[in-house]
Amino acid sequence: MRCYNGDYHTDVFEEERLAARIASGAERVLFWGPPDDVARAAELFRTDGCPDDAVLDGLSLGTHTTLPGGELYGPGHIEVARTGSTQSDSAGAAAAIMWDLGRVLAGARPGETFHTISCVPRNRPSAPGIPGGAAIHRLHTRAIGSRHWGIAPFYVMAGGVLEVLDYRELSLDDEAVPGGFASGGPVYVSDAASADLVTGLCELNGFSVDVRTRTAAPLALKQPQAPRSSAATSSPHGPRAVHVNVEDPLPALADAAVGRGEACTVAVCDLSDERSVAAQKTLLGQGFRLTYISPPKAVARQDGATAPQRVPLRGGFCRIRTGAPPIPPYYLERGPLSDAEKNLASQYRDIFDAWRRDANSRV
Repeated sequence: MRCYNGDYHTDVFEEERLAARIASGAERVLFWGPPDDVARAAELFRTDGCPDDAVLDGLSLGTHTTLPGGELYGPGHIEVARTGSTQSDSAGAAAAIMWDLGRVLAGARPGETFHTISCVPRNRPSAPGIPGGAAIHRLHTRAIGSRHWGIAPFYVMAGGVLEVLDYRELSLDDEAVPGGFASGGPVYVSDAASADLVTGLCELNGFSVDVRTRTAAPLALKQPQAPRSSAATSSPHGPRAVHVNVEDPLPALADAAVGRGEACTVAVCDLSDERSVAAQKTLLGQGFRLTYISPPKAVARQDGATAPQRVPLRGGFCRIRTGAPPIPPYYLERGPLSDAEKNLASQYRDIFDAWRRDANSRV
């Protein structure tokens, strides 16, 4: 809360749930900062009761969290999140977070199986009284070396704005993504804009892909039902993910069509399967748009088989549900850009124009 001047809008308020997840080992929070402040924080954790605000205000600390990512990104993913500090420049987090990610990549979490670290780092420009995300973005791009695979309009953040984050990945095995592209087949999409985005993101990362645009009639959905209780609603500050099964897409598509109070709905589709084209067409008709992809991968099997498991190229189709104004990444209007970056920046500007119109219509 101190990192964002008391204006942090995601799930940090659910203290009992977070404490239970940390106690079980599902989430891990790293605190970093000057050695004296870290030692003082450790002492406070061992002391009964809650310290006064004045004590906490005197500490200069940063945080970093690793948590399960399967619900949002799919099986085999974990997420790094909530990276920030009470200092003016979060770049000081590099050593601590690299240390933590090294432990994760080395398998320091018993019983956890994963092949990909997903991250959606903040990247907004600074605003009066609100620190921007440039330092965090530099950490993920330069120190961690994660790959950019699109944009994620997931969270309403400080200042009551929709921060459109990067979607980035880091693989446990350096050969997983190259192996996925080498063994993968065509990618099927339903429209030219999706084809351009997939092609541009693969080109940015040094991969070529056979993208095929197919026509299909949208699927007929049953009238979506509003949630019957508060238990069926989602956070107004975060995303809700729906994974579309190409074998039986209608239940997930009907679920995605209705908003349940979330800031953004994310529908994840297998773009390596031509049967997903009709589902994509249905999502586009419901106001969704492809904004990021998760690349194909060839990953080691957990059952001991020698042949790798093939993870298909998946697409994240997003629909904004909030009237909070979208804030673009700081880099969108900066240069110099490579040809691949210029192409993607133009596509992102088109998406932002559409989101701004949608946000204005909800105000």
